[in-house]
Amino acid sequence: MEENTNSEKASLWKRVYGVLWASPARTMEDITQKPLFWGAAAFILGIHLVLTIISLPKIKEYTAWTLQNLPTGYKFSAQEMEMALNAAMVSSIAGTLLFPLIMWVVIAALMKLFNAFSGEKTKFSTLFAVTVFADLPIVIGAILRTALLMVSPARNMTGITISPAIFMETPDMFPGKLYTFLSQMDPFVFWALALTALGGSLAMKVPFGRLAVYLGSLWVVYALGMTMLSELGRGGV
Repeated sequence: MEENTNSEKASLWKRVYGVLWASPARTMEDITQKPLFWGAAAFILGIHLVLTIISLPKIKEYTAWTLQNLPTGYKFSAQEMEMALNAAMVSSIAGTLLFPLIMWVVIAALMKLFNAFSGEKTKFSTLFAVTVFADLPIVIGAILRTALLMVSPARNMTGITISPAIFMETPDMFPGKLYTFLSQMDPFVFWALALTALGGSLAMKVPFGRLAVYLGSLWVVYALGMTMLSELGRGGV
């Protein structure tokens, strides 16, 4: 039993290294043949959780600054402020665990939809495993953003990015449309999309380019949607 556990751990680290650096295609091929994802999912969620815990003081400070500088001028009582700060802490921790899970399910489901019309029929669990391992670059990006957050004023939290938006003026609590759209152009997101297309194409036996165009188009829709939502949020204040 212990030997099997050690073997699984070794396989996990080998896959992580393979996806990120050594041989993404060969590693993704192995993942499609043995779609074990629980270890990778726990690894990714664990890192996100640690990063969020490290960031909690900054999140608390930013939340307090935001509430104290609302355009409406509303003044929170000490009790209201404490409740809001506690809610921010809890929602941050819950979000860091739930958001990746939701995204994995959604992306795997979208690839399954693609698979309904193209390629060899592939199990959802296989596509889910591909999606989980393809998320590893996002972890690297999260580590870099957390490092930047730690050395930046908390009020600049919305301006912490490693996208082209970094060259723009640091936004206020409600970023504009251009900033929001550019902030979606995260190189680590593109890296993850490429790995998803690679793994999905190997699993479904379809050309990489065809699936990449499909996923890329969905990303454009997502980016535009986030941009419009940011504008609604800005206008609703």
